[in-house]
Amino acid sequence: MFPLAQESAFFRSLAVRAMITTMAKNAPPRPLDDAALSDFLAEHTFGALATLKRDGRPHLSTVVYAWDPETREIRISTTEDRLKVKQIRGNPTASLYVSSADHWKFAVAEGKAELSEVTRTPGDTAGLDYLAAQRQKPDNEEEFLETIAAERRLYITLKTDKLYGTALDIA
Repeated sequence: MFPLAQESAFFRSLAVRAMITTMAKNAPPRPLDDAALSDFLAEHTFGALATLKRDGRPHLSTVVYAWDPETREIRISTTEDRLKVKQIRGNPTASLYVSSADHWKFAVAEGKAELSEVTRTPGDTAGLDYLAAQRQKPDNEEEFLETIAAERRLYITLKTDKLYGTALDIA
């Protein structure tokens, strides 16, 4: 055991004990196959979208997403004024990182991002397309179209060309 382990509440936590035990056993992370990665992405809705700044460094944004396993696309709702939109316009390369609640499992989806048209006027084509993409239809479609036009909403679609991730089995 580490010298300060008995003195720190942090090291006394179950998760850290399990990590130390696993690391001591040299248990390697288990690569996830394509089906497991797709299932994992479908089970979650929050992730971190990485886009590229002009200087090449990543910019990370916490996002809510929807995964379509058939098309292998990730759809993210955003507004026109967000930095991620500007960066995707400059360079469409993007990745989405998704972690399990305990952080022992993760998936990354890499690909090129495309931007939908921005809805600017209630009921315009972009707004109607946005409405059609909703999993759950709003109670008041007219109000919904007014809101998304006022917010200048659009979709980011990440067309995934690579999935990877691992799980660390600590149980």
